[in-house]
Amino acid sequence: MAHVHGTGSDFPLRRFLYPFAIAGAFVAGGWGLAAALAWLLDSAVHTATVIAHTAGPIGVGGLTLKLFSSKR
Repeated sequence: MAHVHGTGSDFPLRRFLYPFAIAGAFVAGGWGLAAALAWLLDSAVHTATVIAHTAGPIGVGGLTLKLFSSKR
């Protein structure tokens, strides 16, 4: 029994599937990078806010650093 090939009217999906898959992965990676950057920035701002609201200066080994001092 012989294998019968298509008549030539078959649409080659692989030729278009790979570029779209690569572009989709690139876009998803970009969104992931943007989300990670936003989370990192949010964490940094939260940490700075917590440090700014601590009572008194921060001292390590005799060196004292006062962050976000008020002008009063």
